Amino acid sequence: MKNITKILFVAITSLSLMFSVNAGELTVNGSAKATYNSTSGNETDTGFGVTNELNFTASGEMDNGYTWSYSMELDPTGTSGPANNDDSQLSLTMNDMGTIKVCVSECGNNKKYKFDQSAYTNMSDVGTSYGIVYPGASGDANLATIQYHTPELPFATTAAIAFSTNSADGSSGNATGGTPGDSKNEYSLQTSPVDGLTLHAQYYDFNAYDDGVAASVEDSVEDGGAYAATYAYGNATIGYGKAFKTVADTSTTRTDGATQADYYETTGMSIGYAVNDDLSISYTQEVSEVNYQTSTTVSYDVEMDSIQIAYSLGGATLSIARADVENVSYVQDSDLTETIIAMSFAF
Repeated sequence: MKNITKILFVAITSLSLMFSVNAGELTVNGSAKATYNSTSGNETDTGFGVTNELNFTASGEMDNGYTWSYSMELDPTGTSGPANNDDSQLSLTMNDMGTIKVCVSECGNNKKYKFDQSAYTNMSDVGTSYGIVYPGASGDANLATIQYHTPELPFATTAAIAFSTNSADGSSGNATGGTPGDSKNEYSLQTSPVDGLTLHAQYYDFNAYDDGVAASVEDSVEDGGAYAATYAYGNATIGYGKAFKTVADTSTTRTDGATQADYYETTGMSIGYAVNDDLSISYTQEVSEVNYQTSTTVSYDVEMDSIQIAYSLGGATLSIARADVENVSYVQDSDLTETIIAMSFAF
């Protein structure tokens, strides 16, 4: 994998020396959203919020016909916090030779939600945390990654390979890797072998660096991935997917096997239906299972059922989403119901 990384860096350096770049163009777009959240099962009041995101995009063409693009997202942090440059990517498209990308907290190839046909959003990814453990991906926060994406192959197939490290400072061109220092390899694939059917797959593993810490019982490192299939027929689209994450074993004995998770497995099913050009409805279910190192340990599955509706008002979208969740964070009888009403604007 190190050789692949070196080749990608050498290719980028060589291209910068061999070809001149024409002046590019800068565009700005973004979104704004007002939300109302009501969640039972906790002790907090209902909440109102306004979120926004600005995306600055620059692009241009080189003398040899290659194209480049750069994007940077500006998001506020915390409650009324300052806006940060938190998601950046620089890509070079080499015509029929594919695309090279260098990204920080961006360019994710995770397939964990590819099954989801929700009319509004992935409910387990917004609002109240349901405590579901998912696999990671190259686009996770604070990860710096270099990637190669193939051009489109037969059956609308595209593949990608990525090498990621933790970013000490994603805004610096001279920063070393961040903590922890384990790098990650990732492989992903998408294909459409027949009309209406799309298949997704992703797998990653870590490269454990020698930090001088005693090896664990099995000397294991985290790995995981996800796969999904969606099928569109008329105005309806159905999706099915699974996500897996094996937990790194950091123990030095087997005495904590009854409480230490071995791996997590999440199954998702979803159906979305476009009633007309403006109205969409959906139903989604996720069931996440924790498996402990000791098989006799009793575990409880997190189950989420969500119904959603979205209506386009021409320039704005009104959405209503409800989720019923059982055993939050894999804890028995820790249940909640969450309702989100959102008005979204894109510009």
